[in-house]
Amino acid sequence: MNSAEMAQDLINRAKSLKEFIIERELPENFEFYGQVPFDLSIKDGIIKFKVVALTESGAESEVDNYLKNGTML
Repeated sequence: MNSAEMAQDLINRAKSLKEFIIERELPENFEFYGQVPFDLSIKDGIIKFKVVALTESGAESEVDNYLKNGTML
């Protein structure tokens, strides 16, 4: 794949991204470490994450990894 094809591939991928709102219960011992890679809000023990991803399942995986590990993988 040459650089022009690679650039076009990246542009097409970016055009396919969507924004998802993922809700999770606030884990009991959750702490923030460093930068948070999402826009989020916490209210009444529920965290709402605003995630940009290709699919909803991809967005959910990103959130679950963040909650489990305190960082993006």
